[in-house]
Amino acid sequence: MKRPTLILLSLTFLMPQGFAQKQQTSLRDKIQQRKSVSYDEFAQNVNDRFQAFRDSVNSRYATMMERVWKSQPIKEAKKPPIEKELEPVFYDKEKDNQYLDEHKRLEAVIVPIPEFKPQPDPIAPLPEEIVEPTSTNSFSFYGTTIEINWGNASKFKLKGDDEKAFAAAYRELTGSAYNQLLSNCLDIRYKYNLCDWAYFKMLECLSQAACGKGTNEAVFLQGVLFSQSGYQMRFAYDDSHQLHLLCRINGMVYNYNYFLADGMLFFIFDGSKPDKLNICDAMFDEEQDMDLDHAKLPILTKDMSDNRLVVSKFIQLEIQTSVNKNIISFFNDYPISYSKDVVMKWYKYGNIAMTQELKDQLYPQLKEKIKNAPKLMAANILLSWVQFGLVYALDEKVWGYDRPFFAEETLYYPFADCEDRAVLYSQLVRDLLDLDVILVYNANPGHLYTAICFDENMPGDYIMVNDRKFTIADPTYYGANVGKTMSRMNNSTANVLLLNKQR
Repeated sequence: MKRPTLILLSLTFLMPQGFAQKQQTSLRDKIQQRKSVSYDEFAQNVNDRFQAFRDSVNSRYATMMERVWKSQPIKEAKKPPIEKELEPVFYDKEKDNQYLDEHKRLEAVIVPIPEFKPQPDPIAPLPEEIVEPTSTNSFSFYGTTIEINWGNASKFKLKGDDEKAFAAAYRELTGSAYNQLLSNCLDIRYKYNLCDWAYFKMLECLSQAACGKGTNEAVFLQGVLFSQSGYQMRFAYDDSHQLHLLCRINGMVYNYNYFLADGMLFFIFDGSKPDKLNICDAMFDEEQDMDLDHAKLPILTKDMSDNRLVVSKFIQLEIQTSVNKNIISFFNDYPISYSKDVVMKWYKYGNIAMTQELKDQLYPQLKEKIKNAPKLMAANILLSWVQFGLVYALDEKVWGYDRPFFAEETLYYPFADCEDRAVLYSQLVRDLLDLDVILVYNANPGHLYTAICFDENMPGDYIMVNDRKFTIADPTYYGANVGKTMSRMNNSTANVLLLNKQR
């Protein structure tokens, strides 16, 4: 249990000022009337005030839910674009050197880095409770068994399918009996390193395990836990009174229908595509949208794929790879999205590290091949391995639309395009050579490649970024070493994305 001083400080900052002052004065009077107050009594007093504040906040929300929900049209999902990608080109020394003389030094146009926001806190402070040990429940989350005590959640039943029934259910699920469940969910978010999307999916798995897949009870429980965790969402139901969650994210998501409210987009992530929904406009003051730009690797049980041999005959390099299939399943569900600038969509792909289990297998093999090599030579070895070891295919032909890969996926699926190669190569250079890398995007034609900032001056084509020289390295320019820009590619029209150093 927290120290009383810390609890009081938290209470002062998190509660409305007038409410905190009133309660503190009441406690002060009580202390002044007696020479001492037991710790248990003091803690219970604080917890009672936390609960009273939570009840007042949630009661106002439930009251808003009792109003008639408004029927609103739902907009059709936007499809990922079919980009006109530049297919692989083989390096032609005579032709390309003549072209490159005109495109040696260019100042970069830097794409803004997505704003990072800490994950939200609960909409009202949770009281500290001493819970007697009880038997736990469990559910599966991407092949990972998670244990939790969900209490009476499996017995939760909606008493109807209208606004009053939903409001009554909200009051029930936000009562003190469910505080421990919410607290445990927030602990799981931390323990399993869940980003916003992973947390949303975890709550979905938990709610379906407790209440039944496809039930309104499961959807409602997930929505309550998600909103109580501080996330921005809206409840809605369709003509058949099937419940849905509308979630706010920081940008545009492809393939999911959405609702527009006050200039903000709320997406339906359950795969349904209704024409209209009856939507509840109840909201909290401090609710926060989901951040899809800053993905994190959830901690999942290992289920490794069969070994795959990635061979570059150009440099006689053969590397065995195997990836965690549970991570692949998580990535497969991760929405394709962007905020503000469509080029920003590659930020999350370039900045999420590969799993440690993949690094433990892959990196010792690559380190053996580049040991004692100067960094330029090592960068060229890695570049050739990606160029010739992976089979190229356009997303349009394989997936039917633009489908960016996380680096892990590039070493799992049999085909990869230019952007997938660039993301993978950027991670290899940052991790194995400890050099800064940028992603370079040329919209006409659509092409993504990389550039590396070496510790010393290197020959070849480069781009200046914040007074630093980044030398071009293109994983789809077959046979071209670092410093060569693909023919038909003009760096003067390119944008760059700054990437973090890997951990």
